[in-house]
Amino acid sequence: MHGAQVVAILNELLTHEQRGLTLRLLESTVSVSSPSVPALVLVQRMAAASRAHGAVLAKLILDMGGTPAPRRDLITSADLHFQDLPHVLTRLVADQEAVVRSYALAAQRFAGEPRALALVTRVLQQHQQDLQSLGELASAKPQT
Repeated sequence: MHGAQVVAILNELLTHEQRGLTLRLLESTVSVSSPSVPALVLVQRMAAASRAHGAVLAKLILDMGGTPAPRRDLITSADLHFQDLPHVLTRLVADQEAVVRSYALAAQRFAGEPRALALVTRVLQQHQQDLQSLGELASAKPQT
């Protein structure tokens, strides 16, 4: 695979990290009740991991002679203000599923790129674990 193609795929992943709902949720004013504190802790951990993933993706892009893509937020995430955190969990699960799919596809495409494959595989495993944790919280949320 050509270096420019690898950089383009890494930039796609960087964009996913930068526009993830966990980051946007923490930038908004979300309502957190006592029973939803475990979900908030998970979201905070996922947001921190997403920032870290973005940093290592950007470093690899630079190491490969590319330029990291600028942050582009999704306008569809502007409605997160003043929502109850358990209400948003289903959206977080869907967002995380999309991120996992993107990383899984990238991992398949990076078979001949050991540095990119190692990074993408490591981040993919973290996202899969986060998806499982989110799914457990979403399925346990009280129905209103």
